Amino acid sequence: MLTGSCLCGGIRFEIGGPVTGIVQCHCSLCRKSSGTGSIATLRVRAEQLRWLSGEDLVRTFARPSGYGTSFCAVCGSPAPDPDAARAHYGIPAGLLDGEPGLRVIEHIFVDSKAQWDVIPGDAPRHDTM
Repeated sequence: MLTGSCLCGGIRFEIGGPVTGIVQCHCSLCRKSSGTGSIATLRVRAEQLRWLSGEDLVRTFARPSGYGTSFCAVCGSPAPDPDAARAHYGIPAGLLDGEPGLRVIEHIFVDSKAQWDVIPGDAPRHDTM
């Protein structure tokens, strides 16, 4: 069982069931929302995510294009982010407590990465999704 929390600890959750690994997105929108060269997330089915506290603290910003990001209303940390159908969540890997034993399994939107963003390792790289 994986657990996670935001910076202030108001949002707490656990993830049950199998998780395949971390996907790292290098697109310009993920750079803006994370403030870093990429964002590392794991995708889980909605039924795998169990809120322990703070679901009411999650706020979402959405662009007209549909791209959005979720964050804690108290500390601003990224938060589990549902897809439009609420069938899956993108869980920012940095929210996970301890060492989850997961590795980056792929890099997406590599064609739009920042010049200064260096991608280490040998995980598969895809120009788009």
